[in-house]
Amino acid sequence: MGDGGVVGGTGDDDAAAFSRLVARYRPELQVHCYRLLGSFEESGRLVTETLARAWRERESFAGHPTFRTWLYRVATRACLDFLAAAPRAPLPREVRGGGPVPATALPWLQPCPDTLLEQVPAQRTGSDEVAAKETISLAFMVALQLLPPRQRAVFVLREVLEWPARETAAALGVSVAAVNSALQRARRSVRKHLPRAAEPEATEYDDCAVLRLYTDALERGDTAALATVLCEAPRTARRPDPPHCRRLPTRMNHQPAVARYARGPGERVHRAHGLEVLRVEGGRIAEITEFAPGLFPALGLPLAL
Repeated sequence: MGDGGVVGGTGDDDAAAFSRLVARYRPELQVHCYRLLGSFEESGRLVTETLARAWRERESFAGHPTFRTWLYRVATRACLDFLAAAPRAPLPREVRGGGPVPATALPWLQPCPDTLLEQVPAQRTGSDEVAAKETISLAFMVALQLLPPRQRAVFVLREVLEWPARETAAALGVSVAAVNSALQRARRSVRKHLPRAAEPEATEYDDCAVLRLYTDALERGDTAALATVLCEAPRTARRPDPPHCRRLPTRMNHQPAVARYARGPGERVHRAHGLEVLRVEGGRIAEITEFAPGLFPALGLPLAL
C-alpha cells in the first residue's frame, strides 16, 4: 500500500501503518517545531500533536505533492495555533532594539541536543546571511524568536526549508505578496540581531579543540590558559564553578557545551548543576550561555555522575 492508501485509510491496520510511516519524519518535524517555538520540551509535545492532528486530518493530504511537505504544513499550523493560544510575554523595548540579544533574555528558550539534530538530513539554507550549520545555533534561534510567529514561520519555510513563495503562502493561508513582504522584514530583523562573526585567527581551532582547552584550563584552575581561549570581552552569563565540580563535554545546537555537576559535603555522587553552551568565533569562546539543570533529563543528560 502506498502513502496515499495509508493516509486515506480508516481501519486499525491503516492506523498502525500510518504510525510507522510518520515515525521516520518525527526527528525533522521536532527540529522544525523547535525553530518555531524555541523550546525543546514544547517541540516534543508539538510534534506529538502534529502527528495526531495529521491522522485526524489525513484526508486533507489529497492533492499535496509529497507526504513530507504536507506534514510540515500540519506542524507549522500546530505551532502557530499553540503560540496564538499561549503567546510569549513581550520583551522589554531595550531588549528588542538593534544588536544581538542574549539567550537568557528569552525565558522560554532552551538548547537542542545534537543527538536529535544528527537524525535530521542536512538542510542547506537559501540565505546568504547564515551557513547551514548556523540555522540551529543559539544566536540564530534568538534572532528567530524575536520575529512575530507568522513572520518566523515564513522565514523558516522560505530560508531554511527553501520552499517556494507560492507553497509557503498556501501553507499559511496568505497571499504570495504577503509572504514576500514578511520575508523581507524577517531578513532585516534576523540580520540586525545576529552577532557579527569574528575574524578568524591565523591558527584556527575546531570546536572540539576549543572545548578541550576550556575544560582543561578550568580543571587546572589555570586563569592564564583560560584567558587564551576566551575572547577579550566574551558575552557570558556563567556562574562560578561550585566546589568539587565535574564536567561532561557534550554538544547542543551544533555548538560545544559543558554539563556541570557538583558534589555536596558528605555526598558520593556529583549532581546536575548547570549546562553551558559555548559560541566559538575565530578559535575563541565569544559567548557562554548557562541553562538550568532541570533540563538535563529532556536533553538526555544524566542527573548524577
